[in-house]
Amino acid sequence: MQNQKKEWTINLEIKCLECLQKQAIRTAETIGYAPKEAMIQVGQEVVADYQKKVWEFFEKKGITLDRDREIPPTLLAVVLYDRIAQIAKNPAPYKQIKQQSIQKARVLKETLIQKLQVIAKENQLEFGLYCAVLGNVIDYGAEYAFSLEEECQRVFDTQFAYFHIEALKQRLWRAKRLVYIGDNAGENELDEILIRILKSHYPQLQIFYFVRGGEIINDVTLDDLRRSGSGLFELCEVVDSGVPSPGFIEELASGESQRLFRESDLVLAKGMGNFESMEKAAQRDLRIFFLFKIKCHVVADYLQQKLGEFVLLHPHSLKKD
Repeated sequence: MQNQKKEWTINLEIKCLECLQKQAIRTAETIGYAPKEAMIQVGQEVVADYQKKVWEFFEKKGITLDRDREIPPTLLAVVLYDRIAQIAKNPAPYKQIKQQSIQKARVLKETLIQKLQVIAKENQLEFGLYCAVLGNVIDYGAEYAFSLEEECQRVFDTQFAYFHIEALKQRLWRAKRLVYIGDNAGENELDEILIRILKSHYPQLQIFYFVRGGEIINDVTLDDLRRSGSGLFELCEVVDSGVPSPGFIEELASGESQRLFRESDLVLAKGMGNFESMEKAAQRDLRIFFLFKIKCHVVADYLQQKLGEFVLLHPHSLKKD
């Protein structure tokens, strides 16, 4: 990567704070909550003196955060959506929408599985990565919305902005344990295709699929998978990470999830929220790969790529580019 940047310092830039305020308004519109002005006020209140609010929020839950740690947008999002749930008196405002997304993606999955049957074995991993990143279009917390149907029409003709597949293959051959960190509801259906391929090509690989530890935007939870009869339970070990944020933050994870994460040989993290939460650590941790669609200008600017691009990103490999 030319003009290598300093370490990830997205920790709540002004644009991120503005985006979080807009998310409160979008949530009100999505669930039909009125008056919308109440949500506007919630967004303004949460981002004001946000650092203090984050420390206090987690301390009340018995979680002590390092006072010197950076605060990614995903950490403040927990505080924001907790307040949204209180105001709307709805702890799971996206529950129905998530099930609809899963059903829509399931229909698409069956079509893509049929396509997989005619894909040469040496090209199947690449096909699976395209399928999985296609699912990352489903995101109600993103700055910009994209159509799953429209993206499906062109995704296989699209070049990735970063595509570190060779680095991924090298680690897959040696890996015995993979932690696959899921993202949004519906996305999990297309993750299934990639996981099927991984199990076929790397039979020694034990796969742990991490889901969110609570309701946050439209992120997938263990309950979502059970309610929809997900095929993931037959393919891999599904793990409730315990993480309540829209991105994996290790100190918020359950003890078991932390252990699995530390003992894994490879980590594939789906979605921009996981990137925002883990990118700095990934610069030092060679196990971590990211797979997502760029859906905000802050991330696009940081990666020196365009909004809407797909990336399979191994931050350590950027140092070699």
